[in-house]
Amino acid sequence: MMWLTHDSAHVPAPLKTIDNAHPELSTRIEHIVGLPILCNRSQNPAAGSTLTISYTAGTRILELFALEEYVKAYNGHTVVRDMEFFVQVVALDCIKALGHDVQVSGDIMYEGLNQRQSIIVGTV
Repeated sequence: MMWLTHDSAHVPAPLKTIDNAHPELSTRIEHIVGLPILCNRSQNPAAGSTLTISYTAGTRILELFALEEYVKAYNGHTVVRDMEFFVQVVALDCIKALGHDVQVSGDIMYEGLNQRQSIIVGTV
């Protein structure tokens, strides 16, 4: 399998894609990523928060280990600070890497608040 690297305008950790071994098969993929703390000051998002990236596989799919490092690279980011912006940026980077529609949703829990937030960007 061949990796392709897709640089982000926001973090030094690129997304990578790999060949889809069977692009002739209709394959729906959902990456469900447990979010780490991205803001050291507020300690948000809280434990249990997730990011889900959903798409129908084309000729390429997201590579798991690079996706993990890409998400971690947002820790302490000085521009992409709120969760709404974060989910939007991830969606745009995934669309750029895969070359087709992607839906990214964040199920976010917050420290110090008795609420959670669902953020959905894109459609599949």
